[in-house]
Amino acid sequence: MAFMKLDNGELLKNIRQFAKKNGLTLAEVATLAGLSASAIYSWKKHTPSVGTLKEVAQVLGTSYTKLVGKDKVKTERTPASSAVDLKKIVENNKNQFEYDGQPITPEQLKIIRNVLKSMFKTPRL
Repeated sequence: MAFMKLDNGELLKNIRQFAKKNGLTLAEVATLAGLSASAIYSWKKHTPSVGTLKEVAQVLGTSYTKLVGKDKVKTERTPASSAVDLKKIVENNKNQFEYDGQPITPEQLKIIRNVLKSMFKTPRL
C-alpha cells in the first residue's frame, strides 16, 4: 500500500462531521475507539496511524477513505451493514466509558453487558 499524505485539518473536520451525524462528541468517539478522550484533539499536531484511523472510522460507521477525505462521497450515514457492533465495543477492555460525565465502574459495565445480552438473546423454540 502506498503512503498517503493526510491533511490533518481536513481529517479533523471529517471526524467532527461524522461524529455530529452520529450524535457523538470527539471525546466519545475517541473513547469508543479505545483511545484517550483527548487523543483526537492531539491530531492537530501529529498524524495517527492507519490502524487507529480505521478504529475511529468503524466507530463512526464509515470507511477509512471517507474519514481521511480520499473518497469525496458525501458524508452520509452508512447502511446498517457497516454498523458498529456494540458487543465489540463494550467487551473491549481498553475502552473507558462515561455516562453524563460520570465514569462507569467495572461493576456497572458488567450490568450493562448482561442487560445487552438478555435483550438480544435468541428465543429458543
